[in-house]
Amino acid sequence: MTYILCAFETEARALIDSYKLQKRNSHPFKLFYDEEVFIIISGMGQDKAEEAVEYLLLNFSHKKDDTFLNLGTCAGQKGFPIGSLVQVQQLQDEEESHRMCIQNRDIQAVSCFSSPLPLDRPTATDIAEMEAIGIYRTISKYFPLKKISFLKIVSDNFNPIPHKKAFIIKLTQDKLVEIKAHIELMKQGLECL
Repeated sequence: MTYILCAFETEARALIDSYKLQKRNSHPFKLFYDEEVFIIISGMGQDKAEEAVEYLLLNFSHKKDDTFLNLGTCAGQKGFPIGSLVQVQQLQDEEESHRMCIQNRDIQAVSCFSSPLPLDRPTATDIAEMEAIGIYRTISKYFPLKKISFLKIVSDNFNPIPHKKAFIIKLTQDKLVEIKAHIELMKQGLECL
């Protein structure tokens, strides 16, 4: 099984449609699934993301071959054009830093600051987002590092403005082939690059 966590349904919509996933009515999180892919929508922020991972782990059994992907949008430095797909190699917040496993040479590896609040100024890292560190703290206790990945799509260059749903859906749709190829690489269980 490939478990995918997105903060918003708009970030997951292209995958939901592509895999033809069924919606499962569940409170407190929206769930979409079939026999191979399971998407959970957490809501924005580290606490909500961590709660979604805990809910997933407590309510659904996972196996050693399963994979976990966090897919979402992020702010990127000016050198990262809007729509760039990146994979997190170095994940940090104000208190901790973790090196991630890189599974895909075709997707640029970046450093990521996971912030509790939206940022309107650049950080010392390549990108910034709001869920990954909360996800990592919980999921890394249950999944091996080579089975965990964080993919982000640059939606702004540290000028957080509300985006229309169609804009976020299109960002993911435009990178769907690369995202699905990354998922397939993760399922192979290859060693980290």
